[in-house]
This record gives sequence, structure tokens and C-alpha cells, in this order.
Amino acid sequence: MQPLLSGLGFRALTRLSAWAVLALIAASTSAVAQKGTLRERLTPDVLAVVYPAGAERLGPEEGSPPAIAVYRGDKVVAYLFSTLDIVAARGYSTTPFDVIGGVDLTGHITGAKVVFHKESRISDSALNQRRLDTFLAREAGAPLSGNTDALPPDFVAGATVSARAMRAAVVVTARLVLRGRVARPAAEPAVQTRPAGIDTDSFARQSWAALVAAGAVVRRTVTSGDVADALAASGASAAKLDVPLGKRDDLYIEFATALFTPAAIGGNLVGILNFEDFKNRMPSDASAIFVASRGPYDFRGKKFFLDAEGNRFDRLRVVQDGRTFNFVQGDYQWVNPYSDGIREMQDAAIFVIPAQSGFDPAKPWRLEILVNVVYPAPVTLAFGLDYRLPDLQALTRLDDTISERRAQAPALGPAAARDSTENQVAEAPPPGTPATSVDDDEEDEIETSPWVEAWRDSEVNVAILAALLTVLTLIFGFQATLARSRPAHRIVRTSFLAVVLIWLGWTAGAQLSIVNVINYLHAPFGGLDIGFYLAEPLMVIIAGYTLISVVLIGRGVFCGWLCPFGALQELTGQLSRALGVPQWSPPAAIEKRLWLGKYIAAAAVLVLGLSTLDPSGVATEIEPFRTAISSKFTRAWPYVAYAGALLAMGLFTERAYCRFLCPLGGVLAVLDRLHLLNRLKRRPECGNPCHLCERSCPVGAIVPSGKILTAECFQCLDCQVEYYDDKRCPPSAQAAAKRRMDG
Repeated sequence: MQPLLSGLGFRALTRLSAWAVLALIAASTSAVAQKGTLRERLTPDVLAVVYPAGAERLGPEEGSPPAIAVYRGDKVVAYLFSTLDIVAARGYSTTPFDVIGGVDLTGHITGAKVVFHKESRISDSALNQRRLDTFLAREAGAPLSGNTDALPPDFVAGATVSARAMRAAVVVTARLVLRGRVARPAAEPAVQTRPAGIDTDSFARQSWAALVAAGAVVRRTVTSGDVADALAASGASAAKLDVPLGKRDDLYIEFATALFTPAAIGGNLVGILNFEDFKNRMPSDASAIFVASRGPYDFRGKKFFLDAEGNRFDRLRVVQDGRTFNFVQGDYQWVNPYSDGIREMQDAAIFVIPAQSGFDPAKPWRLEILVNVVYPAPVTLAFGLDYRLPDLQALTRLDDTISERRAQAPALGPAAARDSTENQVAEAPPPGTPATSVDDDEEDEIETSPWVEAWRDSEVNVAILAALLTVLTLIFGFQATLARSRPAHRIVRTSFLAVVLIWLGWTAGAQLSIVNVINYLHAPFGGLDIGFYLAEPLMVIIAGYTLISVVLIGRGVFCGWLCPFGALQELTGQLSRALGVPQWSPPAAIEKRLWLGKYIAAAAVLVLGLSTLDPSGVATEIEPFRTAISSKFTRAWPYVAYAGALLAMGLFTERAYCRFLCPLGGVLAVLDRLHLLNRLKRRPECGNPCHLCERSCPVGAIVPSGKILTAECFQCLDCQVEYYDDKRCPPSAQAAAKRRMDG
């Protein structure tokens, strides 16, 4: 058997992979659908879900943000909307999804249904798609202030990030649709919830360039020459600066500022979901200033995190009508500089100005960036940027932005036959005319960020995972003690792998994947903020633990102990050997070629995943994790057949997929070169003359010289069991015999 496989192993594996990829491409290909407006996407089936009470007639799509009025008689009773057209929110995928929803005039969701998405953990799972539809449909009747009776996001197993994002997008979009359309109570609250005289609610998608063109964002460039001239004018030409000057034309700082408080501005700078989160954490009636910059000079400075300096920002201030507004750390909120619209900047922040400060956001104001000189004499250079609030109504016109957004979005599905009510279209009344109103308490209820909700909902699982990782850390901390007992090592390792497979993989669904790597790398450039990274608590913890362990002792901690699919392979391999299935270990020359497979797979998947060459994510299906772990073999037959084939290979060759084809393993094997510690014991006799560990290594990670290749090692500790076995290890046996003779 071995000679035959030795000659054909590499070619057979290559052909199997090629056929599998072709099958997956065929299974994943979907017809290209034509684009359409909200009315065209609002098919009878969709309408029945988003407004199950039945619409007598529908109004046109209009307003800012755009929505369709639902009529009962001559009165508007609800509005229908699209999250894609208004907030363009993303889930786990970097492609915005489209959920069509409805909201009635009392502030309750009437229903919601996803009509387009690229969420990989749902699109290829009919079960998860049905769960998602159920999850969103159950939002019917939920108030915008929250609904404790709603299904938890983990109802959509393995796609909780996507489910949370869709639900949050529906709630935020519904609020935006109602604001400005529904009259407020006659008696306003004693304390306003928005700066007086400013429309903080209207919103329409706009690009960074459009905001700059409209004057909603203003910017200024300061060169090293500008700073040198200012120093000369102040008589401080010889001054030494914290950030040295370059050549005259070199950029010193380019900075931009805006009034962040209106949704039309702030919502486009950081994304409307993040904007709602920021706004809900702001004090009532406060204003907020957005500041961003690029270049060597950081507008934040260093004093804001020093208690001895009063935690103050000494490099910027706001001036209005002769008054100066300074900031301290408590006024500051960091903003991901790769968020929507501001990706060309390096640093970004929001500074809150309390209502009682006297700042009037409706009046012109000036942001000043300060360059402070201490030696030889104190001098402060101020580089100012004047700001005047633009026409927000003009900023929220959507004629061009909707068309642009739809042109960028993927096809949304062919328009179906329209409901007969569509022929009864009537003009909707002007905004604000309905008598029914949204209760202010509900509207101003603080909404919990999706990632905060995720961590709160995962408290038990986080605690279990923490215990599991603590046990794993102790295993490696006391590996020498464990390795001295062959039975104890086998019991501990098998038990731990069983827990990883059954609880971590099949129950908690926490299978780290190359998809996570792609999304973590891609997220900063796709408009996602830190909330994206925190949205999967178990995955965040495992990813962090894996990164630390790779740097410390190598790839094997995750691949050998924490990977559910790896655990499945090893446990089925143990069963195979117990049943006497013949095993094949490739000769060294062939094994070196096979090792290259995972590096090639990693490079290919990363290139395709980080580019637009593979928008459907078919390349990531080289991993069987979603099929075997996340979906527990409930996917379409090509995926199940592929995963089954890889597991079958592992019955004859120990962890064949992990060793030869896993792209995540390839990435970790590259990072393994950075590891700082080597805790695997070796003796001078290892490799010459003794080859016991080499022959007993189940994955061939020990070369004839006796050296352990940690990039190929799964840290199973089998070699350490042999190292401490004074009956099998010749040097150890000789040392034990000598001790007995001396004793």
C-alpha cells in the first residue's frame, strides 16, 4: 500500500482538491438578478411579512430618508423601508445587506425580511436561512425601545453577528424613518434631547467627498514650511518641536473638522449605526465636534492620558464669539479612522461640548490646532479652520445618493408580480401630518450596542471558555509532569479534544477559520469599527489566545488543542487505529511537497478573499469547518461530500487536512517563525543514534536529525511522553539503569 500511495499521494490530493473546488463553485453559483427600487423589491411575499396586517394601499417611495407610506382609508398607519437604501449596514460580510421592514406610528416594528445578503454562514445553509427569516419575522410587534420577548441572536446558530446587525439596522432605520414624519407631543420635555434649532434626525447616505463639497466637513493642510514661517514670525525660529519639521513642502498635518451632532453629518462620518450608539451615550442637548487628521503631527498630543497634566488636550481648542472651549479626556471619544467616509485620515476623534457650556452649534465656530513651543521660550502657534453649519436639508437630498448606492450594491433579485394594491397609489400627506405620535420615552431609550449585547448574552459561554483556556494553559505549564505518565497524558488529551469538539465546536460554534483572518484584515478598510472585532466574544478570545500562544510557543497550541475540526480528525483517527485500519505516513521527500499545500492554499485564499476576485467567498470553502463544525453536516451534499472526503483521508493518514491543505494552518505556520520559546525537551542522542521520537511523532514533525519543526508540530506532547519514558527511550533507560546500580 505504501509504495502505491507514495507515488500517487500528491497527485491524488491535488486532483481531489480541484474536483472539490469545482463542485463548490457549481453549488455556490447563483443567477445574476436585476436591480430594482424599493417598490420592485416589495413583492407580495415580502409585503405579507413586513406588514402582515394587510395594506389597503401604498404611497410612493419618497421623503428623507425614503419610505413608503401604508394607508388604512385616508390615514397613514405605517411606513415601509429598506436598510440598504438608508443605512447600508453590514453584518459579518463586508457587503451591505438589505432588510425590508415596517414601522407603525406608535413606534413598533410591523415586520422585517431580508431580501439580499452575502453572509457566508447563512447563504450556504438552508437551515440558517430559515432561522434568520424566523428571527426577523419575530421582530413584529417589537417596540423601538427594545423587546425582551424577541428571539436571541444565537437562534441563528453560527451567524449571531449577522443576526444582531440586521436587527439593529431595522431598529435604527425605523427610528430614522419616523423622525420628521411623526408629530411630537405638544408638551416637549423640560430638557431638550437635541441642540435647539438644528435638525439632528434627518439622514441620507453621502460620501466624504460630498460632505466636503457641501461644507459639512472642512479641512486644511499645514506644511512644515507653514510652521517654520509661523515660528519665524513669532521670533522662535530656533525652537525645538516635539514633532520635528521636514522639508518646506512636507506635510506636517492635514486636519478636518465638522459638527458631528446632526445625523446627516455624523451618520455619514462613522456609519449610522455607530452614530446612533455615540449619540445615545452623549449627555442630553450636548454638541459634538468631529476632528480627523493625517500627517506626523497628532492633534491629540500626549497629555490627555497623564493625570499630572490634568488629562487635557493641549493641541486643539474650539473658539466661538471670543469664548474658548478646551477639552479633557472625559470629553473625548476615539473613532476608528477607517470608518465610513474617513478612510484617508490617520486619526479621528469626537469631542463633546456640554449644553451648559454656552456653545451654540448653529453659529460659526473655529477649530484651532496648536503647536506648542516650550524651549527657548513658551510660544503657541494656532492654525485655524473656520466652520459654519451647512444647509442640512440640502445635504439629505437623496436623488443621486440612492442611485449611487444601488449601483454599488449587488443584484437584489428579480421583481415579482406586484400586489394589486400597487395600482391604488395615492399621494402621501406632508411629513408630520399624522396625529398619532411616537412617545419620547421610547424614542430616546438608550439602545445597547450589538457587541455589548453579544458579550452580555455570552456570559456563561465566556466563563466556560475561560475555564477551558485556563486548563490548557496549565497543561502547557506543567507539561513535563503530565508527560511522565503515558496513561494520564492520553486521558487528558483525549478528554480535552472531546470537549473542544462537542462543546466549543458543535455547541458554541466557535471554530476559528481563515474567514476570521480575512475579515479581521479586511474590516478596517471596509468601514467597520472596533465593534466589528468584538461582536463574536468566543472568537475574539480564541483569536487573542491563539495569537499570543503562536508568538510564545508556536502554532501547535491552537492547531493541536483548540481547533474543533482538528479534534474531530484526531478522534476519528484514534478510532480508526483502534479498529486496525492501515496507516500511511508519506516519505520525507513527498511529505515536504505536501506541506507546501497549506501555504499555497493560505496565499490563494487570502489574495482572493482580500480582493474582489472572489466576491462569493467560494475559495474559503477549502476549509470544511462550516460544514463539519458550524453546520454539523446539514449543508448541501457537495459540501458534506467534501468534508467527508477530508475526514476519510484522516482515517489513513494522521490529520491529513491539517498538515497538507489547511489555509489557516498555513497562516499560523508562517507566524510560528516568530515563536520565542521552545519547551519541547531534547537530548544530544536525539537523531543520532536514537530515532524513537521521530518514529513515534504522529504528524512527521521530527526530522532524522532529531530536530522538531515547530511549524509542522501540533504540540501533542507524544514526543515528550517518549522523552520521559525510562523503559522506551534508550538514553533515559540507560540513565535509569545507572541510577539503580548506584542506588
